Amino acid sequence: MRTTISLVKSKEHYHSIQQVLFPFKKDIKKILSKITRIVIKINLVVTQTPRRPEGVNIAVTPVEAVQSFIDFISLFYQNKIIIIEQSCWGNTKRGFSMYGYEELAGKYNNVELLDMADDDVIRKGVDYFQEEFLLPFNKTMIEAPFLVSIARPKVHCNTAMTAGIKNVVIGAVEGYKNRKKLHTKKDLHEVIAKIAKIILPHLVIIDGVVGMEESGPIQGKEIKSGWTLASFDALAADSLTAYLMDFEIKGIPYLCMMRNLKLGKLYTKLISNLIVNSPKILKSRC
Repeated sequence: MRTTISLVKSKEHYHSIQQVLFPFKKDIKKILSKITRIVIKINLVVTQTPRRPEGVNIAVTPVEAVQSFIDFISLFYQNKIIIIEQSCWGNTKRGFSMYGYEELAGKYNNVELLDMADDDVIRKGVDYFQEEFLLPFNKTMIEAPFLVSIARPKVHCNTAMTAGIKNVVIGAVEGYKNRKKLHTKKDLHEVIAKIAKIILPHLVIIDGVVGMEESGPIQGKEIKSGWTLASFDALAADSLTAYLMDFEIKGIPYLCMMRNLKLGKLYTKLISNLIVNSPKILKSRC
């Protein structure tokens, strides 16, 4: 079975999402014809805080990317769309407003914003070495018939990088305190891989028009990466993201662990069963 990653050069958020999704249009249309609810997980890791009263724009999912995805599917899908998040620093609802998501939702009759703090949880056991611990997962995300992760590529102080997978796998865990505990685990990478057996996005969209380098996930510097990618295979999407960010894939253990758990295809230049739609970008990075 061949895994497709759509990859395009891009300098602008909205049109790059339209371009990167075009190869998947028939597949997305077929999937959405059978469901009545889509959940979009965005990343608003930090909103308004005393230290950052204006927020940190380059730390969050660009609202233009989410609007572009909604417009793309609106031609053939008119059922419910839920945009969901729970910020780690600051008030989530304030983040919806300050980053443009409140205004975005107001443009559509079928789009709603959901703060995970207002939602129910489902507790599930996660294997960790020779023990199991229970984690509270967001019910809406766990039960989503089609879960989309739209994220910006960022350096991360605990896991080297964060993109589509971590946005969902850790982002589905309810509450900052619970997420913080995970980040203090002896092997966070193993925890991420094990949680990925419980929940993964059905579609990953990485808006790499502008990424974050150095001290991520909130204090880094802007880097104009100039690319956007998408895939139904979350592991393929994130491993290619790691490559485009100049990381050694083997240096991000949870990606390799997920491959060993057969949770997707791991991108490398040597894998022949991955189709990338824009090889010129790859050539320029080799």
